Amino acid sequence: MSASTGSTGSTGSTGSGATAGGRTGGSGARVALAWTLVGVPLAYGLVETLVRASRLFTG
Repeated sequence: MSASTGSTGSTGSTGSGATAGGRTGGSGARVALAWTLVGVPLAYGLVETLVRASRLFTG
């Protein structure tokens, strides 16, 4: 019955976070750190843009 699920590969990869090397330990912490390093400056830039745009349109 699993052959009719639409899976194209025979390895059974479901995209559950396993990498090509098979290492999954600690990758969640690395991903969280990476998103934090990207997200904090992005959020700051977005807020600054909105504040400056509001000043532009409100005088």
